[in-house]
Amino acid sequence: MMTEPFTAAWHRWERANKHYLELGRAWNRYIASHPFDYELSHQGGGTYILRVWETEPMPADFAVEMGEWLYNLRATLDYIIWALAAYTAGSVPPPKEDALQYPIYDDAGTWDRNFWRIKALAPRHQEMLLQMQPFNSDADANYLGWINRLARIDRHRSLVNGTSRLAELEPVFEIKGGRGNYNFTPELQWGDRVLRDGRADAARITIFPWDETVQVECNPRVGIDPEVAEWSGSKFWGPIRFTERLQLLQTWVSAEIAIYEYECTGASRKEHLLAESFRKDSDASRPTGALSWPTRHETIWSAPAAGTQSSKERLHGEDFPSGPRSLR
Repeated sequence: MMTEPFTAAWHRWERANKHYLELGRAWNRYIASHPFDYELSHQGGGTYILRVWETEPMPADFAVEMGEWLYNLRATLDYIIWALAAYTAGSVPPPKEDALQYPIYDDAGTWDRNFWRIKALAPRHQEMLLQMQPFNSDADANYLGWINRLARIDRHRSLVNGTSRLAELEPVFEIKGGRGNYNFTPELQWGDRVLRDGRADAARITIFPWDETVQVECNPRVGIDPEVAEWSGSKFWGPIRFTERLQLLQTWVSAEIAIYEYECTGASRKEHLLAESFRKDSDASRPTGALSWPTRHETIWSAPAAGTQSSKERLHGEDFPSGPRSLR
């Protein structure tokens, strides 16, 4: 049964949201076992390193759910282009549908070489898509670029590398002892916030003056969030809490559906995400015309064949794999 073209995009988006929720459950199951430990390791000469490590690795189901979330968001974007092409052509399915793809490119040359994929769209929509490209913005901050990069890793290479980030790090040190009446002047340096290969050297403290009778204790005061190693180096996204990142990407993709759904139909399930100025501009430029839907194909019957003798048991389905069925 055929439905309005943008319906499929919303279904994909809703499926992504379910994986987002399951991703949170996978993390909560993991963190409930308290799978981290801490150590203040003396390196000699009054220098200590605050080290955090995993006592058990991140389960694979976290990365699997992350991959499913990415897949559905990326598919949602492609579904948008399919629906947009259908309205542009006025027919379902749109012509040359195998070529259609939501463009996400890091450089203008790749955009030019793949322009044929959106050639059937209206110039207005081609321009809107061009403005969204990573190469037309801060590529590190561009949400489409990260969806595409991470989805390609999951789709073509391996699971993304699920790990952990020290989202909160407020260590407190106690320095005591020493042979003299010291007025200690410690120096603190920050290190890794993301656990790599299961550990992070988070902070380094050096005590002045120092002698072997000085004692140092630490309360690490660490809050740990999930992280994806391939995403963790982003200067824009890294400081944003992981759950907030996912919520932002989820919301922005829904806004992308709403934009083109409104462009084509004059309404959207998430119309509240659209600025009034955009709606007015869209209303003034929207072409009119109804979609042409495919007609149901005519049944092709086989050549006639003579019936064969059967039995009452077969009539009642007693030997049928799915079991007996009542007669009507």
